[in-house]
Amino acid sequence: MPWEQTSAMDQREKFITDCLSGWYSKSELCRAYGISRPTAYKWIKRYHESKGLEELSRAPYHHPNQTSEEIGEMIVQTKLYRQSWGPQKGSGLFA
Repeated sequence: MPWEQTSAMDQREKFITDCLSGWYSKSELCRAYGISRPTAYKWIKRYHESKGLEELSRAPYHHPNQTSEEIGEMIVQTKLYRQSWGPQKGSGLFA
């Protein structure tokens, strides 16, 4: 008999269903599903706010130290114009 494989999303939906049934305490459900209580509260909050249960992106919304487009373009153009600048190419130890 093969092992039953479920996705993380299926497990979260099952957790929410069990939680809403009222038959189990949150502590019991956390132990059964192997999650922490803060994670359980986060999933329940997302469910009630209708944000969905899928993983949210952890990427920052903005990058305050990012080089501007104009300066990046100037760097590329200078590199292309002055290709002979910098270390010797092709005559090193691994060439």
